[in-house]
Amino acid sequence: MQVSVIHDYKEDLDTLLRYFSEEDLITEKYQKLGAKNVRVATLEETEDGFRVETQREMPANVPAVLKSLLGSYNTIKQTESWHWQENEQLVCKLQIEILGVPATIEGQMIFSEPATRPGIATSNHVTMDVKSAIPLVGSTLVSFICSDMKEQMQGEYDFLREVLPQLVAEEQ
Repeated sequence: MQVSVIHDYKEDLDTLLRYFSEEDLITEKYQKLGAKNVRVATLEETEDGFRVETQREMPANVPAVLKSLLGSYNTIKQTESWHWQENEQLVCKLQIEILGVPATIEGQMIFSEPATRPGIATSNHVTMDVKSAIPLVGSTLVSFICSDMKEQMQGEYDFLREVLPQLVAEEQ
């Protein structure tokens, strides 16, 4: 099952990128989204971008049919591989593992700075794919993960739209 969203921001890409590439801001973002025990395991530059690995515990609002698979908190390991493109876009390949949960989550974010859209400095096109090979409850699990993921993405978008203007003001 696929989840896709487009998030538009008034702030430029360099400002937005700080919440994906600076350890203290990554930690702050996840904590504000309800995570505990946030850890940035890897944050390193690559030839054409950077790589980030994080781990955090997130609360799970689990339906009864999935309680045996999921606990009240889930440990999430996330790997992001960021690459600058020749067309000035920034592509992030994501792999997310919910420890102990039989599902695969992969996706990408494509950041661009659309010159033709007044008031929009940065656009983020997010596409995530969720799969599970478990018979019977697998489709229920995938639906739950996708629903939860949509809420998390909206929460992150709302958080960033709130804090980015403050970050810009601090820089001036």
